[in-house]
Amino acid sequence: MDTVCIAVVGAGVIGLSTAACISQLVPRCTVTVISDRFTPDTTSNVAAGMLIPHKYADTPVPTQKRWFRETFEHLSEIAKSAEAADVGVHLVSGWQIFRSVPAEEVPFWADVVLGFRKMTEAELKRFPQYVFGQAFTTLKCETSAYLPWLERRK
Repeated sequence: MDTVCIAVVGAGVIGLSTAACISQLVPRCTVTVISDRFTPDTTSNVAAGMLIPHKYADTPVPTQKRWFRETFEHLSEIAKSAEAADVGVHLVSGWQIFRSVPAEEVPFWADVVLGFRKMTEAELKRFPQYVFGQAFTTLKCETSAYLPWLERRK
């Protein structure tokens, strides 16, 4: 079988994640990432990602939930690994607060994150301009560490 040559456009989180996945899933392939900028000069480098999905009307919720669950599980394994500190992936707990009660008080991803619950009235008092909130633990990805790690994996 011949070697398959694959090009991925973009060297941000999505591009490098795609390149790493292809390298793992496609036997006998070479992956080339094409981009005008690489770490540390990408837009992704200046952001940290909190894993909280948004609902997209054009994509079925079960599909979105599956994608989120797979991503959460993947990043959780990294966060539990010996290299977690070097990769920049770790658990983080916090609140998501709202100025009005959202249409869905319990989002589709509530059973994927850890410890999801509605904030108590006492907690909400800390934020007088807000009327509703959720507390949970999710994952945070420090891209200044994560992107170089992805580059080494492709």
